[in-house]
Amino acid sequence: MDDQRQVLVRAEARRITVTGVDGGAETLAYPGVTLTRVLDGTRADERWLPMGDEPSEIDDEVLVTALREAFLWRCGLP
Repeated sequence: MDDQRQVLVRAEARRITVTGVDGGAETLAYPGVTLTRVLDGTRADERWLPMGDEPSEIDDEVLVTALREAFLWRCGLP
Protein backbone atom coordinates (compact mmCIF):
# COMPACT_ATOMS: atom_id res chain seq x y z
CA MET A 1 0.00 0.00 0.00
CA ASP A 2 1.68 3.23 -1.18
CA ASP A 3 -0.91 5.71 0.02
CA GLN A 4 -1.19 6.95 3.58
CA ARG A 5 -4.57 6.16 5.10
CA GLN A 6 -5.90 7.29 8.45
CA VAL A 7 -9.21 6.84 10.22
CA LEU A 8 -10.25 9.52 12.69
CA VAL A 9 -12.96 8.78 15.25
CA ARG A 10 -14.54 11.77 16.96
CA ALA A 11 -17.48 12.11 19.36
CA GLU A 12 -19.40 15.31 18.66
CA ALA A 13 -22.83 16.87 18.58
CA ARG A 14 -24.42 18.16 15.42
CA ARG A 15 -26.55 21.23 15.89
CA ILE A 16 -29.42 22.52 13.82
CA THR A 17 -31.46 25.67 14.26
CA VAL A 18 -35.17 25.58 13.54
CA THR A 19 -38.05 27.95 13.94
CA GLY A 20 -39.84 27.23 17.20
CA VAL A 21 -43.59 27.32 17.80
CA ASP A 22 -43.35 30.91 19.01
CA GLY A 23 -41.50 31.95 15.83
CA GLY A 24 -38.13 32.25 17.57
CA ALA A 25 -35.04 30.24 16.73
CA GLU A 26 -34.49 27.00 18.62
CA THR A 27 -31.22 25.04 18.50
CA LEU A 28 -31.30 21.27 18.77
CA ALA A 29 -28.21 19.14 19.41
CA TYR A 30 -27.80 15.51 18.35
CA PRO A 31 -24.84 13.58 19.83
CA GLY A 32 -23.00 11.20 17.55
CA VAL A 33 -19.73 9.77 16.27
CA THR A 34 -17.95 11.05 13.17
CA LEU A 35 -15.71 8.65 11.23
CA THR A 36 -13.36 10.45 8.86
CA ARG A 37 -11.22 8.65 6.31
CA VAL A 38 -8.08 10.59 5.36
CA LEU A 39 -6.09 9.64 2.27
CA ASP A 40 -2.64 11.24 1.84
CA GLY A 41 -3.62 14.12 4.17
CA THR A 42 -6.92 14.87 2.42
CA ARG A 43 -10.36 13.99 3.74
CA ALA A 44 -11.64 11.21 1.48
CA ASP A 45 -14.90 10.43 3.26
CA GLU A 46 -16.83 11.35 6.37
CA ARG A 47 -19.73 9.59 8.05
CA TRP A 48 -21.69 10.78 11.08
CA LEU A 49 -23.58 8.22 13.15
CA PRO A 50 -26.17 9.46 15.66
CA MET A 51 -26.15 8.20 19.23
CA GLY A 52 -29.50 8.33 20.97
CA ASP A 53 -30.17 8.53 24.69
CA GLU A 54 -31.27 4.90 24.66
CA PRO A 55 -29.30 3.15 21.90
CA SER A 56 -30.65 -0.09 20.52
CA GLU A 57 -28.78 -3.21 19.44
CA ILE A 58 -29.34 -2.04 15.86
CA ASP A 59 -27.61 1.29 16.66
CA ASP A 60 -24.68 -0.62 18.16
CA GLU A 61 -24.43 -2.92 15.13
CA VAL A 62 -24.44 0.06 12.73
CA LEU A 63 -21.56 1.64 14.68
CA VAL A 64 -19.56 -1.60 14.86
CA THR A 65 -20.06 -2.21 11.11
CA ALA A 66 -18.99 1.35 10.23
CA LEU A 67 -15.89 1.07 12.42
CA ARG A 68 -14.99 -2.30 10.91
CA GLU A 69 -15.35 -0.98 7.34
CA ALA A 70 -13.27 2.10 8.15
CA PHE A 71 -10.48 0.08 9.76
CA LEU A 72 -10.42 -2.41 6.88
CA TRP A 73 -10.15 0.56 4.50
CA ARG A 74 -7.24 1.83 6.65
CA CYS A 75 -5.49 -1.51 6.11
CA GLY A 76 -6.05 -1.29 2.34
CA LEU A 77 -8.68 -4.04 2.27
CA PRO A 78 -12.09 -3.77 0.59
